[in-house]
Amino acid sequence: MPDLDWVFLDAGNTLVLLDFERVAEVLHREFGFRGDPAAMDAAEPLARTHVDGPRLDGDFERERWMTYFWTVLSAAGWTDRDRIPAALKALFSQNRTFTLWSRPVRAAAATLDRLRDQGYRLAVISNSDGSVEAMLERLGMKSRLEFVIDSKVVGVEKPDPRIFRMALERSGADPGRSIYVGDMFHIDVLGARGVGMDAVLLDPGQHHEKRDCRRVREFADLPEHLSR
Repeated sequence: MPDLDWVFLDAGNTLVLLDFERVAEVLHREFGFRGDPAAMDAAEPLARTHVDGPRLDGDFERERWMTYFWTVLSAAGWTDRDRIPAALKALFSQNRTFTLWSRPVRAAAATLDRLRDQGYRLAVISNSDGSVEAMLERLGMKSRLEFVIDSKVVGVEKPDPRIFRMALERSGADPGRSIYVGDMFHIDVLGARGVGMDAVLLDPGQHHEKRDCRRVREFADLPEHLSR
C-alpha cells in the first residue's frame, strides 16, 4: 500500500448493518410475517449487488430497492412480491423513528482503534438521511472519528465528486494519500476514484471477484490489508 494519512469510511454496511431483528419485529407486527433474521442477514450481501450500479431516476431506482428487499425477505420465507411496497413503507416509517441501520459490524470500535493506532486519521462520508452522526455517537464510534459528512445535511450524495471533495477540503487531505472504504463499487469505489482517491470494497459475499479494485471480506480485515 502507498503511504496513507486519511481513511474515509462509508457508514451503512461498513460500520453498521441493518438490524434484521428489528426488521423482523416490524414485519411481524404489521403483516404477521415470522421471518428468520439470520436468513435475511445471510441473503443481504447478494441483495446488495442489485442496488450497486450507476444511480437511476425515479421508478428505476425504487425498483432496485424493491429487488433488494425481495431478495432479503424471500430468503426468510416472504412469498408475495406484490406486498413488498407495503413492507418497505412500514420499514421506512420505522426508520424515521429509530434507524434500522443500528447494528455495529463485528469488532467495529476495536477496528477503528487499530486504524488509529496505525496512525490513520478517520472520517465518515455517508449517503444518509441526516441521522448518521447521532447514530454513530450512540454506538460509541463518533469519538473515534474526526468528522462525519451526511449527504442529507450537505445536499449532495455519492458518487457525486463534490461530497468527496468536501471531505478532502475539510480534512486538508491529499487524495493521493487517502483511501475510501465502502460496500458499493459504483457509488463508493468509482466515486472515490473520481477525485483521485484509492478505494477498498467490502465484499462479504465474494460477489465482486472480477472487479478491478482492492477488496476485503469485512471491516475487521482492513487494518491488516492496509499494512501490506
